[in-house]
Amino acid sequence: FMTPEKIIEVVTGYEKILAALPKQQLARYDAYPTSNELLCHLHWMCGEMRVLVEQGRIEKAFRWLGFIQGVLAAKELRTIDQLREDSRPTQ
Repeated sequence: FMTPEKIIEVVTGYEKILAALPKQQLARYDAYPTSNELLCHLHWMCGEMRVLVEQGRIEKAFRWLGFIQGVLAAKELRTIDQLREDSRPTQ
């Protein structure tokens, strides 16, 4: 089980990956975002996940984490093995 601290640790790592990509406005996109807008949306989600964790809304944070990880895998920014390792509880 991932602790709230572990979720923040993972999100921080993903923010670093996303921050290194070409810049566009960090925002929420509701329609059909372009590829670049989708990555900006993920970056926005990472910031919002911090709020969700602070509010104790862990289940929603997990759903968002799954979405983020799915897009990172589809965009070939993280491998399945890397994502699995990211999610492993810290011992």
